[in-house]
Amino acid sequence: MKNKLQNTLSWVKNLWKTKKWLVIITIIILLIIGNKFYQDKKNQPVLSFANPTIKTLTKTLDVSGIIDAKEKVSLRFATGGKVVYLGAKEGDSVKKWQTIATIDQRSALKTQEKYLNLYAKERLDWDQTQYDIEDGTTVDETQRRAIDKEQYDLSNTVLDVELNSIAISNGSMSSPFNGILIKSPTPVTGVQLLATDTFDIVNPETLVFKALVDEADISLVSQNQSAKIEIDAHPDETLETLVSYVSFQSVPSSSGTSFIVEFPIASSDLTKYRLGMNGDVKIKLETRESALTIPLISIKERGDKTFVDVKTGKKTTEEREIEVGLETDDEIEVLSGLSETDEIVIPE
Repeated sequence: MKNKLQNTLSWVKNLWKTKKWLVIITIIILLIIGNKFYQDKKNQPVLSFANPTIKTLTKTLDVSGIIDAKEKVSLRFATGGKVVYLGAKEGDSVKKWQTIATIDQRSALKTQEKYLNLYAKERLDWDQTQYDIEDGTTVDETQRRAIDKEQYDLSNTVLDVELNSIAISNGSMSSPFNGILIKSPTPVTGVQLLATDTFDIVNPETLVFKALVDEADISLVSQNQSAKIEIDAHPDETLETLVSYVSFQSVPSSSGTSFIVEFPIASSDLTKYRLGMNGDVKIKLETRESALTIPLISIKERGDKTFVDVKTGKKTTEEREIEVGLETDDEIEVLSGLSETDEIVIPE
């Protein structure tokens, strides 16, 4: 035995001496082959399988929007003026036709007195002219023109009185509906307002969620469809609602052309649901009861046909054509080609 081992060692030594480079190359080749075999085995995909399941499948359309109100208004005076009366402060509830603010009307009232005096004077002149005509006085063309001029002067004084009356009425501002004063340019009287200063009033009973739906999806949306709203400021709450309005005219948006869709909010709490809050809404488009479903990622499409890989043995699969129906973001309905007992390949 000892001699045999010695002979083997001697043979290896001789081989190394005579064919050293051949041995090195052989070892390198063996290492390369071994590494490639290991990598191929490592990169070989591990197949994952799942059975089709029967469930209620609901297709939804997810869009973003903000909280708004159907009844809201920004009131302002036709001209600037000094505030002499405030009927409500920011945050106060107001009634319909309640006076919100009044500006100084002394100048307008004096102007009205002036216009009334002018009207009285013009009317006296007119009455005298009519009396002269009825008394049999002959009227020539020059006098007729004078009479027409007096008529125009009288009409203009009437218009001045009416216009100034409008200006006086505009000096007092009232709410057109029940609501809350959410913005006031001043909390005190004696302040000079500009014509651009506004008093904003909102009816909290008319809160809505306004979303923009892309023109490619607007045909899927109609009134009375169920929906769920999630407000970013209240992530743990879901508001059940429905589509109450779909606009007929498009509006420009960051994604192109969109349409406004409104959803009523069953709350009048402006301290919780404030105007301009962001959120998302899921519109329920279609529902299928007892639908056979598979993950959307498991299908393959070629042309107008749909396929899945189905397990046929311990390590074998086959491609099978299926007919599909309702599709959601994650799942798709199988109308034919599969059963609950089939196992389909789920790509990693």
